[in-house]
Amino acid sequence: MSVTASPATLARTYEALRAGATGMPVTGTPRGLAVLRSAGMAAWMTACPPDRPRVARERPVRLVGAGSAGGELGRELVGILAAMALAGRTQSEVAR
Repeated sequence: MSVTASPATLARTYEALRAGATGMPVTGTPRGLAVLRSAGMAAWMTACPPDRPRVARERPVRLVGAGSAGGELGRELVGILAAMALAGRTQSEVAR
């Protein structure tokens, strides 16, 4: 096995474990104390999960009401989406 976590993550996680073990206040939930105690530092380092890439949060979509300046655009968009949804149906299926 190989170490997949960055040195900064290993140091931060180890310091959290050490703080918890010595009775100091801990932020978050330090993990891996059982592995460290039972199998040692090398096993703990390989068990430490890799860094997760930060994901940019998407901004929420603001809907435009019918009474605002974008109302015409909203109605046009609904018409386009309805036409797309009905494009593959036959005339008898639409009439039902």
